[in-house]
Amino acid sequence: MRLTVLVLVLTAGAGPVLAHGPGAVPPEAFWHSWSVDPLVVGLLIASSWAYGRGVGRLWARAGRWRGIGRLHVLSFMLGQAIVIIALVSPLDRLGGTLLSAHMMQHGLLVTAAPLLLLLGKPGVAFAWALPAGWSRGDLASVAWRPLARTGQWFSHPLPAATLHGLALWIWHAPALFDAAVEREWLHTLEHASFFGTALLFWRVILGARSGTRAGAALAAAFATLIHGAFLGALLTLAPRPLYGWYGGRVEPWGLTVLDDQQLAGLLMWVPMGVVYFGACLWLASRLIVPTEGRPHQAALAEAVPIGDGRP
Repeated sequence: MRLTVLVLVLTAGAGPVLAHGPGAVPPEAFWHSWSVDPLVVGLLIASSWAYGRGVGRLWARAGRWRGIGRLHVLSFMLGQAIVIIALVSPLDRLGGTLLSAHMMQHGLLVTAAPLLLLLGKPGVAFAWALPAGWSRGDLASVAWRPLARTGQWFSHPLPAATLHGLALWIWHAPALFDAAVEREWLHTLEHASFFGTALLFWRVILGARSGTRAGAALAAAFATLIHGAFLGALLTLAPRPLYGWYGGRVEPWGLTVLDDQQLAGLLMWVPMGVVYFGACLWLASRLIVPTEGRPHQAALAEAVPIGDGRP
């Protein structure tokens, strides 16, 4: 249940994204091209408020910096900042002009933002933000239970990695990618699926504590590293442009359509690959040296899960 509620809350911030309009963004207009969608900004403010309310209540009960520490708060704030960069800053509208900018936006939504948000222990904060007298059981109504069971099934390494991988590959198919850039509702669905499946995937990776769980998570992370690198390589090494939308839009930036596509492929291949490779190394280290033998790793393990809710 915690997983389902958290994913829906955080994914909502990535959902209402305006599709890139027909007009390209030239270099001189870049800093004037902010995407100040009231719904996006409102959801970011609401989630920040809920997090702050929950942290304040927790500290009032347990003591300052107890349960959620300085690094957790900083991590969540940085995650929110990354979401703003991806969905509010001029990068969002530039994604309709440059495929490389669009790929950078996707990279932020599937790696940096979900990782930082999850490391901030939002589940704990959001649970403490509930009105007095509420509990997780109050939220688990009959209508929510099927969705909660589905969320729990996807909280295992293989289903989470499969869902995340399908989102990456399906939405980068040329016909669907071009359609998503052109149509607002489809673009909204694209970004929501990227962000939502990334939250599920990284929750599984970060929450792998035991040797068996860490082994399965390592296999999932390694598979994601491989197929993500392959997708990046396809974009980088393709002999011709794959996405028709960007024809006639990239020239003011001193690029050809193929140059822009190669840069986009490299952004997926290298920076995103480094993040997935780092996750593989971290999981491998947990297999080599058990968490119980390293107090600082045990502390990290306690910091990683989505949250235990209110007592």
